[in-house]
Amino acid sequence: MQFTKTLAAALMLLPCAAAAQEIAVKSIPVATGSQFLLYPSEFTGLSSLTIALDDALADPFSNPAKGANIRENYFSTTPYYYSIGATSNLNGHATRTIPVGALVRRGSYFGGVSVAWQEMVRRSIQRCCTVFGEIDPNLLISSSLVSSVTVTENSTTRNNLYVVASGGKVLREGLSAGISVFLANLKGVEGVQLLYSQGDDVDQDGRMATYKAGLYQRWADGRTAELVAQYHTFSMSHAMVAFVWGEEDGWHSEKRLENDETNGVALRLAYTQPMAHGWRFGARVVGDWKTHPKIPNYDLMQIPRDPGNTGAYNVGLGLSRVIEKTTYAFEFIYEPIWSHTWANAVEDIIIDDEPTGVKAGDMTVENYFRFHNSIFRVGVRQAGSRLKFGLGLDLHLFRYRLNQEDFVQRSKRVLDEAWGEWTLSTGLGYDFTGFRLQYQSIITWGTGQPGIRQPGVGMNDRALNASFVVAPAGALDLLDARVWTHRLSLLIPLSE
Repeated sequence: MQFTKTLAAALMLLPCAAAAQEIAVKSIPVATGSQFLLYPSEFTGLSSLTIALDDALADPFSNPAKGANIRENYFSTTPYYYSIGATSNLNGHATRTIPVGALVRRGSYFGGVSVAWQEMVRRSIQRCCTVFGEIDPNLLISSSLVSSVTVTENSTTRNNLYVVASGGKVLREGLSAGISVFLANLKGVEGVQLLYSQGDDVDQDGRMATYKAGLYQRWADGRTAELVAQYHTFSMSHAMVAFVWGEEDGWHSEKRLENDETNGVALRLAYTQPMAHGWRFGARVVGDWKTHPKIPNYDLMQIPRDPGNTGAYNVGLGLSRVIEKTTYAFEFIYEPIWSHTWANAVEDIIIDDEPTGVKAGDMTVENYFRFHNSIFRVGVRQAGSRLKFGLGLDLHLFRYRLNQEDFVQRSKRVLDEAWGEWTLSTGLGYDFTGFRLQYQSIITWGTGQPGIRQPGVGMNDRALNASFVVAPAGALDLLDARVWTHRLSLLIPLSE
């Protein structure tokens, strides 16, 4: 896939959305992996289907009030590993995560806790070139100016820590309430480093928190309704060494710091109802309103875009059917998202000797995004007396239009982008005497890893040759990448 330099003005990538936010905002198909796949599931392999299915293991972490559905106390550990590979010699990424948790219920009280340690390993290829001749910093270096190239490989490791705790109470027959808190100490977020091309390494450091309060109602006829309100906050700093050109000292290194901050509130309403012949219908409406006090100026974008705000919405319908020991499920979700970002001038800017240019504090650029995303999921699960098998398919279609006005260049433009991401999941589980063991495989394709295509030099690895490239000076390429996740779950019932 190829995204031209025009895409360099794209909004942002928020890979933290899977854990901290209800709805993700993603404007570039960068491979982000399964970083936040932290919780066990009763329907292993069913492609994240949730609208018309009740998952007694995963639901208490989504809505703390649904801990009322806990049928027995559980200890669980769900270690998983994922790797990001590409069709060319791009950098490799691999992540190992070990979550440990428990779900318990005593009388009308219930709760859950989970702690996860994560190790992210980034393997990189660096090219060090010996260059001769005088260099124009606005141009890429021609291959004829490079006298020698040295290729080295190294790897960096980042460790993250996640903690979640929830608790609740059955208020009366069928009605329960709960609260939860999710905290994360982050040294790395997947996908972020790919958006910086001028840094040999990006040191990340930050915090993430989500606070939820939920209500859950189950009627005697099988109907259910739920309401979840949440506040989420995300703050990261990105520190790197960038190579820049100076008129006096030529190419030299400079320390650079970027900040990424997002705060928001979200509300989710959901309803399910049983129907004839084993069918069950579900509907869900979600709103997620975010403010972005600071958005990083990624190298692959090169246009300041802070502050900003986003309104993201999610409307979903789902169907499931149970025939003896076979479960079928399908859901469709439509995601309209509006986002508005801008940049303000730090000082007065004179434009072509005009008497009035851009004054300090005025906007230098303004971006309006309108997303029309769609999600299709389908899955089937066969459950025997002990053996269980699941298969699911997920198609996520992204489509947006960017209207941008540049007050410095006195220009306007419109950009339309679209792509699709496919996820295939399979799961196998077996109930042994005293414990349950599950395995899940998840493969995602349709995403990529970015780089800059140079005339006369060819396609660089993801970490562009920071010693001489001023990005983005050429077409931005996203070479196809595949994310493969392996997850093993051990569930042990706890005696009263």
